[in-house]
Amino acid sequence: MYNTAMGHQYVQFGCGMCAPPTWLNFDAGPAFWIQSRLPFFTPILVKRGFPPYPKNILYGDVIKGLPIPPQSAEAVYCSHVLEHMTLDEFRLAIRNVYTYLRPGGTFRMVLPDLEQLINAYKNDPTPGASSRFMQDSFLGEPTLTRGLKSLPTALFGRARHLWMWDYKGLAEQLAAAGFTDIRRAQMGDSPDPRFKEVESIERWPDCLGVDCKRPA
Repeated sequence: MYNTAMGHQYVQFGCGMCAPPTWLNFDAGPAFWIQSRLPFFTPILVKRGFPPYPKNILYGDVIKGLPIPPQSAEAVYCSHVLEHMTLDEFRLAIRNVYTYLRPGGTFRMVLPDLEQLINAYKNDPTPGASSRFMQDSFLGEPTLTRGLKSLPTALFGRARHLWMWDYKGLAEQLAAAGFTDIRRAQMGDSPDPRFKEVESIERWPDCLGVDCKRPA
């Protein structure tokens, strides 16, 4: 557990390389696990295209549960994480987030917008429309690597999208988990300025942002 004597924490999970020091930043990716537990492998991973992670990231899997006391978080944020979970994992993750938040706390997220991707496909009359949809949605596998070359994919998986969301579907799931004040969000529109520390301009265009709260 982490000491919350200084007040409610700001928590980010699936943080990747975005780890502002004012937030508790968690990641559960295999590459980060190896770099944090077996640092002598870091040069090998860097050669494979996995840059070294910031030092202030903590290992934590929101599906299994982060080491965060209940009702200790002022806010929780994730960017392009939820679509890499199965439906069951997603439901468990958002229930866990609900327990971390204080009453009135904010859960804010951005992820690919399934509705926008489908509309782009429907409005594309060219023969390559279906292939572009599969590529843009990360639902397709253009090739299947076999043998030893498949090991990096097996070890550092979750690159593909496992369950995609539009606003109405995501809002229904959040409401079922107990969240209220559910709304579409745009980058930078939160009244809490601390979210500007984790929001990144390249991760929001044509994507689905959602802001919601644990009831006060």
